[in-house]
Amino acid sequence: MNRSTWNAALRRVLATCCVCSATSVLAQGIYPTQPPSDGYKLPGGFEPVLQLRTYFFDTEDLKGIRSEAWAIGGWAGARSPWWGDLFQVGFVGYTSQKLYGPSDEGGTKLLEPGQHSFSVIGEAYAALKVFDQTLAGYRQLVNRPFINPQDNRMVPNTFEGYTLTGAAGQVSYTGGYLTKIKLRDSDSFIWMSNAAGGVGPQRGVYYGGATWDFDKNGNFRIDEQYADDVFNTFYVDGKYPIALDDKTLVTLSGQYFRQKSVGAAEIGNFETNAFGLQAAIAQGPFDAFFAYTQTSRGFDTQNPFGDHPSYLNLMEVAFNGAGEKAWGIGANVKFAGLGAPGLSAGAVYAQGYDRINAGTGAPIGNRKETDIRADYAFPKGTALEGLVATARYAWLHQDGSPQTAPQLRLYINYVARF
Repeated sequence: MNRSTWNAALRRVLATCCVCSATSVLAQGIYPTQPPSDGYKLPGGFEPVLQLRTYFFDTEDLKGIRSEAWAIGGWAGARSPWWGDLFQVGFVGYTSQKLYGPSDEGGTKLLEPGQHSFSVIGEAYAALKVFDQTLAGYRQLVNRPFINPQDNRMVPNTFEGYTLTGAAGQVSYTGGYLTKIKLRDSDSFIWMSNAAGGVGPQRGVYYGGATWDFDKNGNFRIDEQYADDVFNTFYVDGKYPIALDDKTLVTLSGQYFRQKSVGAAEIGNFETNAFGLQAAIAQGPFDAFFAYTQTSRGFDTQNPFGDHPSYLNLMEVAFNGAGEKAWGIGANVKFAGLGAPGLSAGAVYAQGYDRINAGTGAPIGNRKETDIRADYAFPKGTALEGLVATARYAWLHQDGSPQTAPQLRLYINYVARF
């Protein structure tokens, strides 16, 4: 982008901020839960949902191929009350409209292939509450380690299917059968097996998971997903908090997952596993972490239905290649106590090595990535409360590659308060 285009882009971003100040945002969309009793309601008791977003993305890969786009959009919808404490409906429309994007620089996932704008009814569900359990059908959000919204572009992934959620004491659980997924850069729902790379009959995914919240800052999760004729994933993780004093908290975390081809094995016969360890410390406005992950040599770990849960899933890579070992460090600071309320910043560095081509066993060059980030959330009580502006930048280097791959993300979210 040349300087004049860049200056024009900044002016448009600022203009967008002003427009956004009249509305608000909700994370990803809506779930079938109880609407807040004190919030604004539309006729019939419907709770409105509105979030606006603008996003600029610019990157070059390790071969020098560029992807660039700028979009504006977000989502809007409504959720009904629980009629008779038994039945609820909800719907959300999502849109990503192109502001800028050369036709030969696609691949940002802000827009559809070819740099086209799109809109879609991403959520449209009916829910039934029975014995404190919620049954939901058709288009909805699902958020588990390997099946999730992956909300890091203009709009999230959403799913078609049938789900059951509930809780018993400190344990919450969910499960169901998902037939299709709408990926974050698409207005179409495709079969889950096709999203995973399957080429045979169209199939869905069975999944189930549970979370035990044994402490305010500690939990244990277990998940299982079975993608017919593609692969199965078993996942478990946990985190344990240790309070050193009233201002210092140490958290120890671990994760393990195993993936194996099943049925017709439409993306190949394979078996792989990975684990991760993380230690984090938080004291006042500061926090830091160290993490280590390792993947077996059997196959790259797969995440076609959402973001990767690895502790070292950074902006550009997740360090999840076959045989790859990786370590990373990161830190964040909130500047409220330093005279700048609403401002926070962070940085992460990770390095991966021993990666191989799972098919041939040939070594692949080591890689390292550095990410930096700054966020500004406008304070409560101001005219722009709910608006958050974020700037992120990353550098990725791989041994043997002709160049470093830079990536810039600039985005603004605004949650509407009715």
